[in-house]
Amino acid sequence: MPKSLYFYVDERGNNPVKEFMENLPEKEKSKVHAYMAELREHSYNLRRPMADYLGNGLYELRPRDNRIFYFFFLRDEIVLLHAIRKRTDRIPEGDLSICQKRKRQVEEGIGHIEKINL
Repeated sequence: MPKSLYFYVDERGNNPVKEFMENLPEKEKSKVHAYMAELREHSYNLRRPMADYLGNGLYELRPRDNRIFYFFFLRDEIVLLHAIRKRTDRIPEGDLSICQKRKRQVEEGIGHIEKINL
């Protein structure tokens, strides 16, 4: 059964993943949408090279050099937390900290989410 996808929205109404995606070239944006559709369909079963588990409940979608970080919320919801263009082999600690903070906010009911219609 397909899962529901959500964008994280901060307290100011900013939607960081959506804004990241809007600034991608059309070809990359299409690839991200295709990966999101696969994630929605296969959820926990999506594996490398498309997705990977990072630890502490965080996962990443891996369309080319872009990384979309997400977690599973209330079992049937997938929340996209943060996005970067990966330039090194390792994910910067600062980006992982942002993901953990946003994940915690959503889990505690402080962070907002917006449903994605694919």
